[in-house]
Amino acid sequence: MKQNARILVVDDEQDLLEILKFNLETEGYEVVTAPSAEDALQLDIASFDLLLLDVMMGGMSGFAMARQLKDNPATAPVPVIFLTARDTENDTVTGFNLGADDYISKPFSLREVMVRVRAVL
Repeated sequence: MKQNARILVVDDEQDLLEILKFNLETEGYEVVTAPSAEDALQLDIASFDLLLLDVMMGGMSGFAMARQLKDNPATAPVPVIFLTARDTENDTVTGFNLGADDYISKPFSLREVMVRVRAVL
């Protein structure tokens, strides 16, 4: 595991942002949160070691954001884990086709998220 890895969590559910931020920081990660894809895209995405990205948000979807990041050589190498209530096979396949490193369906166990984050990093 990369020590002091920087993780960007993008989700429009404030409670979820706070829970993930707290738990990831407890594991020793540096965590930045954004309530929308638009806000996240204002940040220096290439400076992060991992993105945790919700799919269904107001405005730009997580899928659209991931497509934009994977098309940009500066941000393409940043791993993406989708965290989403969209859990059909088609959604999962779409996520992986967009370059996702993992796909976690909501509701999820925090322990599972922590293990998967560690695995991707």
